[in-house]
Amino acid sequence: MSDAAELALRALRHRDRSRRELEQRLEQAGVSPEERERTLDGLAASGLLSDDRFAAERGRGLAARNGSDRLIRADLGRHGIAGDVVSEVVAELEPEGERAARIFHQRGGGDRALRYLSGKGFARESLEILSDADPVH
Repeated sequence: MSDAAELALRALRHRDRSRRELEQRLEQAGVSPEERERTLDGLAASGLLSDDRFAAERGRGLAARNGSDRLIRADLGRHGIAGDVVSEVVAELEPEGERAARIFHQRGGGDRALRYLSGKGFARESLEILSDADPVH
């Protein structure tokens, strides 16, 4: 097994990573572009590296931690996930408006809950609906 493959497998040992993440790790370790490509292609062919799987798991995890669609899209984009894959992941999640309403009520409603949701990147439209429906306002 090559040093590049061993380095990549160590990075994958604890959690899935995107191809871009692994490519950056290998580049920082001084692995040549050809060896990086060969290593990453081999890992993808064996099923050990999957941007689709990484994106789905990451998207669900961010949504479970109260992330908005915008936050999830930006995060996945930073990890090098293709736009069409990002769109599929977001489409599979609980709709943002429903997620916002659930979080709003879990946090007791009111201005503090709205500020929290705003900080998490929830769409203005979702926040306005919640604000209008909140009897405190």
